[in-house]
Amino acid sequence: MNTRPPPAPDPEAASMTPPQAVVGEGLALHVAVIDDDPAILRLTTMILEGAGVQVTPFADPLDALMWASDAEPTCIIVDLKIPGIEGLDLVSAFCALQRHAVILLSAYVDVLTTVDAMRLGVDNVLQKPVGEDALVAAVRRGRDILVSTVMPDTLTFTRRERQVAERLVNGRTTKQIALDLNLSPRTVEFFRASLLRKTQSPNTAALVAGLSRIGFMPSDN
Repeated sequence: MNTRPPPAPDPEAASMTPPQAVVGEGLALHVAVIDDDPAILRLTTMILEGAGVQVTPFADPLDALMWASDAEPTCIIVDLKIPGIEGLDLVSAFCALQRHAVILLSAYVDVLTTVDAMRLGVDNVLQKPVGEDALVAAVRRGRDILVSTVMPDTLTFTRRERQVAERLVNGRTTKQIALDLNLSPRTVEFFRASLLRKTQSPNTAALVAGLSRIGFMPSDN
């Protein structure tokens, strides 16, 4: 009886493993990417989609916040420098939702920024340009964090959200709040929208009433 050894593995067949296997364990992962640079946004999206990740790209951080406020736990990759929004303020707004793995991606990364970002709750800090392997590995790590994290039921606010909330309760307008806090009106609108979503308020009047009920009181100033 003539027996033959089993054929050697075909290297081309091995390379045809579905891309999602790169992320690992067949998990259908959804990632939001926020970057105001269209070229970087397209490139990051292409890299992740090539690894089997479903991507929702955003150039506008306010649109991203609206999406993230309603989304199931997921990974959020956010650029540090987006015009009109201070970088770590934007990052802290996503971290404060307390149900997403936040990855900071920026060309402007130093030790102090990294430490501050980690204190806010960022899960990973990557410097542009980032390699494909490092980006996918960061998403995989974010996926693992989400799997092992128990989501809190308490409502929390960032420092900026509290500052904006206090001034809204005092009847300040967007322009007045911007002057008070040395922020752009767009940044103030970003945090007002974040407060609306967190408190599930349909408008600013309802938001002010809700903030008053949970302890934000008008001052005498």
